[in-house]
Amino acid sequence: MVERMIERDPVIKKGLQREIINSRALARFIQATDGIDSSLDSILGIIRRYPRASEGAAGTDRILGDCELTMRSKIGDLAVEHGPHVMRQIAEFAGSIKSTSGENLRVVVGQRSIRVIAEQKALEKFRETFADKEVVRYSENLVEISLLLTPEAERTRGIYARITTELALNDVNLIGIMCCSPESILLVEEKDAPKAIESLQGMISEQSPNREHRAGLAARRSQAESIIKRTS
Repeated sequence: MVERMIERDPVIKKGLQREIINSRALARFIQATDGIDSSLDSILGIIRRYPRASEGAAGTDRILGDCELTMRSKIGDLAVEHGPHVMRQIAEFAGSIKSTSGENLRVVVGQRSIRVIAEQKALEKFRETFADKEVVRYSENLVEISLLLTPEAERTRGIYARITTELALNDVNLIGIMCCSPESILLVEEKDAPKAIESLQGMISEQSPNREHRAGLAARRSQAESIIKRTS
């Protein structure tokens, strides 16, 4: 019961791993809020035995330290209903994307709808080819953050949980996440972009010994902040 309470609360779990939480105070908190029918000393003993780090965590840290971070602004996100003509329209739209010029296209096929993510200007024109009733949702002014991990990430547990937990702890709302190992693609609103970049670069910098790598991450945060200034 105590272990489950720690596992489901990322703030407490991270605080224990960093050894910045008073174990006795945490034991009193768990006893008072979760109504555990155990003595304070019993709960305290479980907390002190809780694993602070593991070999898997060390592997996660190493992979994140080698992570490359890039971002793109002015991204649109269109969800349309399934239909016999939809995939044909998407195929035609894909043919118009100039990948050699840096344009990107992401397509996610779900059970109820198909999601198309691309540069906002091109996607707005594509949206006009659908009837209003076919459009499930359209979001604009998004920022796409791409984390390029090492191939080892695919065989390491906890990588994506670590990334999403870091964003949640910093109050960043994820509009979407796509994992195509070794790359993770995150979608956030423009207003959340600086906070997202700052939290991710902090997570990566903690593990990266490379000074040039850390400088590049700082530049990404400045780029994200400039997006907000242009749109505010």
